[in-house]
Amino acid sequence: SMLVLDAFRGHLTTSVKEKIEALNSDLVIIPGGKTSQLQVLDVVVNKPFKENLRQEYNNWLLSGNHPLTPSGKIKKPSVSLLGEWIATAWQKIEPESIVKGFKKCCISNDLNGTEDDILWETESVNENTDDTDVTSMSSHSENSSDSE
Repeated sequence: SMLVLDAFRGHLTTSVKEKIEALNSDLVIIPGGKTSQLQVLDVVVNKPFKENLRQEYNNWLLSGNHPLTPSGKIKKPSVSLLGEWIATAWQKIEPESIVKGFKKCCISNDLNGTEDDILWETESVNENTDDTDVTSMSSHSENSSDSE
């Protein structure tokens, strides 16, 4: 198996490397500034998941009749309600988009090159994302620092 991680310092410790080796797995480190191109979650999951979660929150806000704090502000939603929103947001992520994301990031492509064209496809890998091709994201990610 292969574990793909970003270059966060904690991922590079000897203990982490030893544990991964003990699990008979290969460690692949994504260079800093490249997670938006090579990390599957960044390429296909994070944006639509956050949009789905935000939609759940907005629906809750619009439903009205919320308990208020003593100062008159709406009380935060309960932890159990947040859990429901997270489950709903996750269920809206299509498994096929994650599979395609692994190919788009060149993690699970056939070694014979027959799937290499997926790199240049500009259609969205998830119905809920915009049509930005990951190959066009490098200028943004290289100019921002990774906090992962």
